[in-house]
Amino acid sequence: MSVLRRKVFNFYNHLPIPTKKVISCLGRFLPRSYLFGSTFQATLTHIRKTQYWNKKDLDNLGRYKLSRILLHAYTTTPHYRREMQRENISEGLIQQNPEGVLKRLPFIDKRIMLDRTDDFLSNSMHSTAYDHTSTGGTSGEPFYFYIDSNRSGKEWAFFVDQWSRVGFSLLSKRATFRGSRIHDRLWDDDWITRERKFSSFSLTDEYLSHIWPGLTDYDPDFLYAYPSTAVSLCQFIERTKNLLPETIKGILLGSENIYDGQREYIERISKKKVFLWYGHSEKLVLAGECEYTNHYHAYPQYGYVEFINESGEDAKHGEFAEIVGTGFINTVMPFIRYRTGDYCTYLGDSCDKCGRNYHIFKDVRGRWTQEVLYGKQGNPICMSAINLHSNSFRNVFRFQFFQDTPGEAILRIIPKEGFSLQDQLALEKEFNQKFSGNLKVTAKIVGDIPLTSHAKYRFIDQKIVT
Repeated sequence: MSVLRRKVFNFYNHLPIPTKKVISCLGRFLPRSYLFGSTFQATLTHIRKTQYWNKKDLDNLGRYKLSRILLHAYTTTPHYRREMQRENISEGLIQQNPEGVLKRLPFIDKRIMLDRTDDFLSNSMHSTAYDHTSTGGTSGEPFYFYIDSNRSGKEWAFFVDQWSRVGFSLLSKRATFRGSRIHDRLWDDDWITRERKFSSFSLTDEYLSHIWPGLTDYDPDFLYAYPSTAVSLCQFIERTKNLLPETIKGILLGSENIYDGQREYIERISKKKVFLWYGHSEKLVLAGECEYTNHYHAYPQYGYVEFINESGEDAKHGEFAEIVGTGFINTVMPFIRYRTGDYCTYLGDSCDKCGRNYHIFKDVRGRWTQEVLYGKQGNPICMSAINLHSNSFRNVFRFQFFQDTPGEAILRIIPKEGFSLQDQLALEKEFNQKFSGNLKVTAKIVGDIPLTSHAKYRFIDQKIVT
């Protein structure tokens, strides 16, 4: 996606809803490939050209892409140049043996990058279009980082490809329950993305009963949601005997762990096939199931993935391991050997069912759990929908929600230096607008947010027993 195209999309996303609707309706008449740009089309072509390559050729492709990001990091970033010089690594060695070079570099994590952000920034970023974005993490401390602006076209190509395994195309329509802000309306239609977006914050029987005719009349090809949201929808279906539209070919789920029995429950109640994918905001590893198995297949064209066992060594097939990623998409702030905090069972390097020589894994357990808040009517609001990529957290060291009453929550904040009353009010306003009156949030500064008895961090200190 070009810089101009990216700016146009950013401008479009911030327009008032009525204006956005007019533009999106006009956009439905434009060719889909034109809407997403040449970067999208080139990336999709590359994925489909290489996905069934033999293991040797695919490994060579991965090594080539790895050498490019390592060379870029060596020549443009202080941190990686310093680490490689300490190991007497030269540009020539990077080109000859990129995997060997990678193994000589230390792991990094969010804490290291937060403490030394400037050291990880490429000196070429000033000539590159980039965005400043954020994500949460296992510690509750917002993580701000920089990333290339043209990432969207590239990443969308990977999503289109993996979803195509269950019949998705650029013409497919989605009914989406993924944290969209819906104010004073039942849903929003976006013909640019071909989505009818519903609220994830008002999953009451009253709201779902009102929107169900609109869900059915839309004739969506896919339902797009968080796993916990899909469970809530299926519970509604069980209670009311409503049915999903026959046009739905599958349910696309991601951004959250899925627990034992949930997939079977969703498929049994909805009578639709579930497709799961794994990824994260840092753009390091992207993996989706294949046409024949429930195992994740990591794209070697997207990033270089390592599976590291408890001893810090490469995991063997069948071992439980941490997912460590080196991304190929972000050149503004390269992530190399980044510990994701996500764990899985590593299965191998090829799938004998679909024929792809991708790294295969299952049973992901990690950062985004199915913690929930409860709205006024007791409706669950999942943490994945709550997660905000917001500048309002810039001066927040750590945060946590506390709830003991449905429809009300306290946002506990440990502030950084520079945090002001305006920051506090901005956070309250942002969350309360997002929840649209279904949940009232009050921000409160605290001195500490304790861990659980098992020394784990929780995003939500939930006292409501259901």
